[in-house]
Amino acid sequence: TPAAVGADSSATTRVDVTESGGIYRVTAAFAVLESPEAVMAVLTDYARIPKFMPDVQVSKVLSRSDSAVLVEQEAVSKFMFFSKRIHLAHDIEETPQVIRFRDRSNKSFHVYEGAWTLTPQDNGTELTYELVAKPAFAVPGFVIRKLLNRDAREMLERLQAEIAARGQNNFAA
Repeated sequence: TPAAVGADSSATTRVDVTESGGIYRVTAAFAVLESPEAVMAVLTDYARIPKFMPDVQVSKVLSRSDSAVLVEQEAVSKFMFFSKRIHLAHDIEETPQVIRFRDRSNKSFHVYEGAWTLTPQDNGTELTYELVAKPAFAVPGFVIRKLLNRDAREMLERLQAEIAARGQNNFAA
């Protein structure tokens, strides 16, 4: 189990990127001191994602029902000389401890699906992130692996910071 956030976040975050047949799998885990409800509030704040994830330029809810959400997102990913605009239309299923997402647009990826799993801990919440992706664009394998690893780490660091900041704001209120 990863240690709770507090010291060096790179030491508390596990990220693994593997590839098989052009399909990439990203798995990551980290822990925070906040409750699963506080974490869920950040993860499902789709409209505010660009405020704490600067690479995501657009994130808007197109429709919502009791446990399903359709969210359109656009992001730009840059790596050395490589820059790619990513378009996603996520079908999202929300349950109290799991958020599953799947891109329905197929514009940037042939496959893009995954989940966030929240596990209550004695002193906070452990988050597990899983992504399976098959790009719809040509890019060398070593580049996409480095890009997915770097982007996952940056996303998790920004998410940890946002969760911690909102947790501090709740205590200050």
